Amino acid sequence: MDAEIIEFPEGGRENRLVSSTSRLEAIVRDVERAAADQPAAGVDQLLAMMERMGDQLVDLASLMLDEDARLQAHEAFRSLSSKIAETRDAFEQLGSPKDI
Repeated sequence: MDAEIIEFPEGGRENRLVSSTSRLEAIVRDVERAAADQPAAGVDQLLAMMERMGDQLVDLASLMLDEDARLQAHEAFRSLSSKIAETRDAFEQLGSPKDI
């Protein structure tokens, strides 16, 4: 997977929103590239992308939502992280995630 250098503006909430959205778009491009270039990509790589995407969505939520909704989003993505960890553990028990 190729790394892209993205310059983000400094500043307040609006610039942070633009930055966070740009990082999320970069993750989506990584997923699209992996699907196109490496359709049999390892489960571990795809789970890592899901984690990065979840982190960015939480970042966006903190900028766009009120406190109650922000806490709900944070809890939802904490649950997602747990499920990703459980999935990794299950695949490790079956064998190397890179072989699956």
